[in-house]
Amino acid sequence: MRLQSHAKINLWLRVLGKRTDGFHEVETLMLPIGLADEIVLENHAESRIEFACDDPALPTDSRNLARRAAELFRERCAPARGARIRLAKRIPLGAGLGGGSSNAATVLVGLNRLWETARTDGEIEKLAAEIGSDAAFFVKNRPALCAGRGERLAPVVSPRAQPLLLAHFGFGSATAWAYHNLGAGSVGASRRAAPKEFEIARRAFLSGKTDPLAPDLLLNDLEKPVYRKFPILEIAKEFLLAQTGVRGAMMSGSGSTLFALLTAPEAAEELVRALRAHFGENVWTWSGVTLDASADDLKRGATETLRDCLPCPPLADSGSSNARC
Repeated sequence: MRLQSHAKINLWLRVLGKRTDGFHEVETLMLPIGLADEIVLENHAESRIEFACDDPALPTDSRNLARRAAELFRERCAPARGARIRLAKRIPLGAGLGGGSSNAATVLVGLNRLWETARTDGEIEKLAAEIGSDAAFFVKNRPALCAGRGERLAPVVSPRAQPLLLAHFGFGSATAWAYHNLGAGSVGASRRAAPKEFEIARRAFLSGKTDPLAPDLLLNDLEKPVYRKFPILEIAKEFLLAQTGVRGAMMSGSGSTLFALLTAPEAAEELVRALRAHFGENVWTWSGVTLDASADDLKRGATETLRDCLPCPPLADSGSSNARC
């Protein structure tokens, strides 16, 4: 069985405060994108998991989320079964694109099919949430508004495939470090208000009156600490925003990848040339589109409305994906 394990971007990402369990309460709008790792699953004659990856920088023991997901699923759902898993990495490591969480969710979904264990999407999402705060998002792999630690999902309509460009500068950004250095208070504490344009766009989005890809919705609370540590990312973001054909640009997740929403797919080629001319030939780039969800998909999968999923904290609160810090 050969599966695609897709990356994601966060279109808005607000940190609402630190919870008593050590995690952060977040509110984030996430979209899957065409960039994907590849995972091959095969039955194993023995009752064990055999795991291999083509990237030597990625551990293959229990530190690997995909390996951990496979062991969890076998323990809970099919203790007598075994599998060989091969992971081919295409998503950069430590990039804010959800690669590890996506790999974990894809393994859970794949083993459920391979071993015919008939677990529901909801059951798979609960297992995924044990692996990582944003892993549940990748089970259905469609645009969603995420709350809590990131595990509470409400599907949203993304009206079209949006062309975009990713840029990665050869270093990762640790999620736990970004949250720890954000300085967020406890949930409910007073925080800096979001820009007025974001507040208006967010209200319109939650009322179903605006496109979730509207540039005014681009807000990432984790940019501030990450840009302090890696100033080149803020410089590169401003560079992207100044280029022709860019609708908006932001850091995804806790970084270190930047994404630019484009007016047309054709803008990507010139943007790549401009980035490499300015920042060097070693800048990694990927161009493609966001993945949308059909109205039928949403109807089959949605069990909560947006308002049910999100108790919509005051707009002065600050959102994101997550980590225990």
